[in-house]
Amino acid sequence: MAKDKNFQSVSKEANQIWNDATYGLVEETSASIRQAKANMSASQTEAAEVQKFVSARYFKDQDAAAEGIKRGGIRNPSLSTLGNDIIWGIYHSTAAVENATDKKVRQEEGERVSMLEKNLNELYSIIEIGKESDPMFMGEYFGLQENNLPGQVGGMALVGGDTQTWCKTMVIRNGLDVESAKEEYYIGDKGTIRLRYSGGVLDNEIIDKPAVQWLSYDPGIIRDIPAENLKLLQTPLTLDEKGEPASILDESSQYNPVFLLRDDSFMQISDDGKTQTEFIPANIQKVLSSIKPQLEARSSAIMKDYTLANIVWRNNFNKEEDIKFTVAPNGNNIDAEQQAEFQKLMFESIKPMLPVVAMGETTEVVKEEVQPEMVEEVDEFAEFATK
Repeated sequence: MAKDKNFQSVSKEANQIWNDATYGLVEETSASIRQAKANMSASQTEAAEVQKFVSARYFKDQDAAAEGIKRGGIRNPSLSTLGNDIIWGIYHSTAAVENATDKKVRQEEGERVSMLEKNLNELYSIIEIGKESDPMFMGEYFGLQENNLPGQVGGMALVGGDTQTWCKTMVIRNGLDVESAKEEYYIGDKGTIRLRYSGGVLDNEIIDKPAVQWLSYDPGIIRDIPAENLKLLQTPLTLDEKGEPASILDESSQYNPVFLLRDDSFMQISDDGKTQTEFIPANIQKVLSSIKPQLEARSSAIMKDYTLANIVWRNNFNKEEDIKFTVAPNGNNIDAEQQAEFQKLMFESIKPMLPVVAMGETTEVVKEEVQPEMVEEVDEFAEFATK
């Protein structure tokens, strides 16, 4: 039984351990958040702030939000007004064609009927697109209905292309920013239906876009690069000593023996000198030669689609500007230098998952007992006899 131990002293020690662990957890979490924020681009920070602001209003007063939603999207009075104008325009122009005595008038009104009928069909398409895209936006932008939070891995991208502007207009469209904000439907100069957004989160900016194209916009989902990297590291890429397929990491995310330099292992003694732990260096050269072709192939596949590459570039790699759209000699629509940087960033994304050493067993330090010095015995009588 340990001396000077009682219930109070043990409880005190346990509480101190808990307090230290709790404080450490708070510090680690805070540091992680600070690091994540530092890695975000300015546009990512702005997009996240807008999303946070709208979310706070949405969840704080859901009754008011529900009223706003009732007036947004396909319920927007501007849509029904345009629909009525088109239908009445068809009616009047059709009547004008039937009653026209002048050939030129009949032709002009007939062309107007054709154009308005085309607009009406386009409006029906817009309504159907809205029925699908509006609830999808609401779910993804607020992380509802099992959707991951936007701006996070697996969630909706918040930056890249027109995404940042599109999110603001969709906030207005869905009635979540009713303070001086509005969405207007109208027929543009080229005879197609357009949407004009103003006020609210847009400040003094006015956004004017073709309706079908704008409502069909897809911001994309942020790829889970770490999960893809882990899957690669746990996929058999070579053969072990027995000729069996072996991955770099096993299911416990530990190195498989074939990727370790056993002959270079070393021991590290604990601070108290009581235990020693074996550390085995990883064969980094073998690891790199195994994963390099796989990472290059994955990067190249992503870069064949500019939109997908830009989502990764802006949201995973935290770049402030869109990746440059151009035609490179290899056929990808991305600037040649940025293709090289993309490959480099993809390669570096796997580095944190690969420690330079693996931990072996921890054993007690066995100290050799110091043997007493051997003292040669002297035969006193023999010594006396020689004198």
